[in-house]
Amino acid sequence: MTRGGQRAIVEVRWAKAAPASRVVIEPGAALRIGRTERADLVVAADRAMSAVHCEIRWDGVTCWVADRESQEGTWLNGERVNEGEIKNGGWIRAGGTVFVIYFEGATPPRRESGLLGGGLDRLTPLQEDVLAALQAEPEPLFAVLDASRGLRVLEVLRESVEEYRSLYEGIQGEALAMQAPYLVRLPKGARLLEQLVLEGWGKGWGIYLTCGRPFKEVRTHLRRFLMVMNDQTGERMYFRFYDPHALRIFLPTCTPRQKAQFFGEIGAFLAETKDGEVMRFGTQAAPVVLTARVEVPGLEVDDDPGA
Repeated sequence: MTRGGQRAIVEVRWAKAAPASRVVIEPGAALRIGRTERADLVVAADRAMSAVHCEIRWDGVTCWVADRESQEGTWLNGERVNEGEIKNGGWIRAGGTVFVIYFEGATPPRRESGLLGGGLDRLTPLQEDVLAALQAEPEPLFAVLDASRGLRVLEVLRESVEEYRSLYEGIQGEALAMQAPYLVRLPKGARLLEQLVLEGWGKGWGIYLTCGRPFKEVRTHLRRFLMVMNDQTGERMYFRFYDPHALRIFLPTCTPRQKAQFFGEIGAFLAETKDGEVMRFGTQAAPVVLTARVEVPGLEVDDDPGA
């Protein structure tokens, strides 16, 4: 990790009566965790946590946790410590709250991907066009990624600094973490976007969309379509709209009313084609291939179930 230095991410994995959250630690910085405003990361609802319970330090290479004379102690990977080194993916418990620590981009791609990691890989010419097309979208960009596509999807998300969250809730979300769809916000300049194009484009990792609404509202809207009613049987069924192939088939078949409901305040959906191009679906115009290097007759939407 060379651009700006590798960062550490502290993720609240479990907290009673407190929302999940993530905090980024820049190289050379520290993060104090506690129950009061004297801390940097506050978990006010955790009555077992001390005012300033512990401190996490990150120098860009090594991460340490130090207890700050807390009443209940600080636990690192199940062992009570006064101070200890945290490895990538390690967890600490302070009071009744569990935190997991990740290092940005620490885990290299799987060997079978053919990629090297460590900033040594370069985008192909088509991937460069894909990245440029996604970056050129005027509205804020989001992705919905499918963790069932492989362990690498969630690994990449957890080792990024961008905001993300499962579209599933509660016990279902925990039980299906490895199969869930995840919404991730991709602000301008996000390192994660290039990594997603490099590793996931053309492999069905997910779809992209643009929307000017806050993350929470976009997530609430998309959650409405996780389950849909089969018009013929009346059965409720899962709708994998975040599968690029499914989205390419679904949107052209929508009635104007269905399309308006599905889009809401979303400006556009963008999905990979079977040839790895970017197909853009807007609210009004016909779908457009943004990256076609060769003529695409009629810009036909691929509806081959075997693609």
